[in-house]
Amino acid sequence: MSRKNINSYRKNVRIDGEADGDYVLYWMQINRRLHFNFALEYAVAYANKLQKPLVVLEGLACDYPWASARTSTFILQGMAEHVQKLGDAGTVTYLPYPEEQKGSYDKLVRDLCQRAAILISDEYPVFIMRERNERLEKELSIPFHTIDANGIIPMALSQKAPYSAFIFRQLMQKTFLECWEHPPLEHPLKGLGKHGDPGLSQEILEKRKTGMKRLSSDKEIEKFVSGLSGLKQDIGPIELKGTRAAGLKRLDDFTGNDLLGYDDDRNDPDKERTSRLSPWLHFGKVSAFEVVSKVFAMQPDGWDISDSRPARGKRSGFFRGHAAIESYLDELVTWREVGFHFAWHTPDYDQFDSLPDWARETLSDHADDPREHVYTYEELAGSQTHDPVWNAAQSQLRQEGRIHNYLRMLWGKKVLEWTPDPQTALSYLIDLNNEYAIDGRDPNSYSGIFWIFGRFDRAWGPERPIFGKIRYMSSDSARKKVKLDNYLKRYSGL
Repeated sequence: MSRKNINSYRKNVRIDGEADGDYVLYWMQINRRLHFNFALEYAVAYANKLQKPLVVLEGLACDYPWASARTSTFILQGMAEHVQKLGDAGTVTYLPYPEEQKGSYDKLVRDLCQRAAILISDEYPVFIMRERNERLEKELSIPFHTIDANGIIPMALSQKAPYSAFIFRQLMQKTFLECWEHPPLEHPLKGLGKHGDPGLSQEILEKRKTGMKRLSSDKEIEKFVSGLSGLKQDIGPIELKGTRAAGLKRLDDFTGNDLLGYDDDRNDPDKERTSRLSPWLHFGKVSAFEVVSKVFAMQPDGWDISDSRPARGKRSGFFRGHAAIESYLDELVTWREVGFHFAWHTPDYDQFDSLPDWARETLSDHADDPREHVYTYEELAGSQTHDPVWNAAQSQLRQEGRIHNYLRMLWGKKVLEWTPDPQTALSYLIDLNNEYAIDGRDPNSYSGIFWIFGRFDRAWGPERPIFGKIRYMSSDSARKKVKLDNYLKRYSGL
């Protein structure tokens, strides 16, 4: 399959039309990077084709769902990094816009589109990006192309929503090599020609100037974020930085120190040998292609990806090589991307009714079962339950914006057990995750939450109260399977 054919699966053409206008507009919504970015690469190619200047818009609304000082700071730190790299660039006009007044960001997009030849943006199957793209599809009068730069396997390659990781793994194993052999360019902006000044209006130039000032330092970012009334200020910034540099450092640390022990130790909270790359993958600061490339470099001498063979959907046997690397790649490619493909084909991906029939049936059958403990959302958010393991996991989420991967499964199962009904449990989990997790509001997040209720899983027996045929987990069994001494000391003082 040629590069042209592979990349055609990444492009979703929203509106056809004539390419009249003064510039090509690339709206960077979720994959916020200047490297290994199919959408930016496509925008550069279009600018060169039309011989028009390229404008790159990157913004942040002040009132997005689950808006917090935590998420906003992380995003703005990445935008500040782009200001340093593109602020004085001669070939591209970078337009950063942290919104202060509700609605002004949306107005800026529309103002820019009035004189644009074409709008190019990120294809994303969940959250506000999906809603924005669908709305603009109906409203714009210029061509609007959205590009899938989310992972290795383009979402349009799947024919329907994969109902299990096994089903998606079969597609992945069949198409991975072809996709891998046609990666995005490392430096797409290097290919951009000099096509003059876009001639932005004075009003837009003033907004650009204001945006660059708000991003001029960490102190200015903190000042700006603290002044936004629409944010949850009590959910504050975390230690992690939202820059590409920070993401690449985490990637180096993981591959250099933890990757080869991943298979044995990934479920051990005390050892903490997971990748912890999800914040930078979620906001697109780091591409899945470069993560996989870095991981491949750790394979034994003599290994070659061309030796891979489809393994009939099995978790191991396709990538071959080191067992720990095979295990990690199954998480990064299969389990991360199955959520993208599922949401791409499922408009109600975040609704209870999107669960498999068997899961909805068994949860409904047990919806009225007595609960020994029932907690309010506020009690859960504040780690105020009877269970020290669960409290520690929630405290980690509240403090660090993440939960260790293994404990996050237990964390979700207990909310199902401790709330009045499955629908309430789902609502609580979505809010807890999307408010506190720095990688929330992501297809992979929804995969993890809905797995609690049976998505991508199977029926288990015997039936239990509350859970029915849904897979059950307990804190007692977790304490027997993994060491939690250091974890509990760190997050609950026990």
